[in-house]
Amino acid sequence: MVKVAFFKEELEIPKDVNITLESDNHIIIEGPNGGPISKDFSHIRGINISKKNNQLIFSSNFPRGSTIALANTIINIVKNLMAGVLENYKYISKVCYSHFPCSVEAKPKQNEIHVINFLGERAPRKIKYNPKDVDVKVQDDDVFFIGADKEVLGQTAANLKKICRIRKKDPRIFQDGVFLYKILHGEDLIWQIK
Repeated sequence: MVKVAFFKEELEIPKDVNITLESDNHIIIEGPNGGPISKDFSHIRGINISKKNNQLIFSSNFPRGSTIALANTIINIVKNLMAGVLENYKYISKVCYSHFPCSVEAKPKQNEIHVINFLGERAPRKIKYNPKDVDVKVQDDDVFFIGADKEVLGQTAANLKKICRIRKKDPRIFQDGVFLYKILHGEDLIWQIK
């Protein structure tokens, strides 16, 4: 494999986005539609992050292949955050049921999302979420997760799907749950189940 003596990648910062670099590779990103979002990259070793004029510069001396891969991962995380604070992401999940009609309620004051009457259960199934990072809206059988941070939105949608897991029943018959089926960036479609 070819050895690389120096790795340098420059990332252009859009006009309306404000990025603050703190010590120990903490990055704070703010924009017109979100923020401040703080990301801790203190675990990266051998990668220097600096800000010059209107650019973020990622550099490394004599990097290994794994170091270059880690740098590219961090660059993509920062790109997604910059795109998210300019125009929010929307993750849309569908409430599906065949036997008992269940519904989803967002309770931002309690920092919880409730799945009510799932499989006829009396007690609602609950997950915790942070209303500062995720705006949850329920319309009919659709649950909308809206926010600037893709990671947090995806994790909230995954947590909601996970609490609807069915045990000790045939999964071919009991297909109830809350399933992610569409991801939007602003009005642009990124991903959808067909």
